[in-house]
Amino acid sequence: MKIAITTLVVVLAGTLGSAPGEAQEKPRVPDDSVELTVIGCLKGRSLTTVSRRGADVERGPYVGERTFRLNAKKDVLDEVKKRNRQLVEVVGLVKRSALDDKGIKSGRVSISGGSPVAGGGGIPHGGEDVPVMDVSSVRMRSTSCDPE
Repeated sequence: MKIAITTLVVVLAGTLGSAPGEAQEKPRVPDDSVELTVIGCLKGRSLTTVSRRGADVERGPYVGERTFRLNAKKDVLDEVKKRNRQLVEVVGLVKRSALDDKGIKSGRVSISGGSPVAGGGGIPHGGEDVPVMDVSSVRMRSTSCDPE
């Protein structure tokens, strides 16, 4: 009898502890990554961010005008395909090292690639080192890629 009451108390305490209307917590961001919310233009699975920064919308470090290769679950990638050549707001994770323009450090030696060359624009070539963003959501901002 004593065991049955103890079991009942434990079950009730567990049920009351988690309310059904509670919002779920966001997944933890790994230490080597940063969560970004950016606005940019989609071309296939590439996102080119716009150079202006909307303080009310964008979150995370300023990335300027940069291209990301998008990686996501199937349902999110389907949304990316639907939003091709549209201005979108994207939330996702990027490795901190991919945002670092200082190059690679090995002890006291730093190896960098030099300054970028203008005129490349558009979809990056296969040989370029393009940071990968693991996308969690995509939201349309405009039907065209003009940020104005």
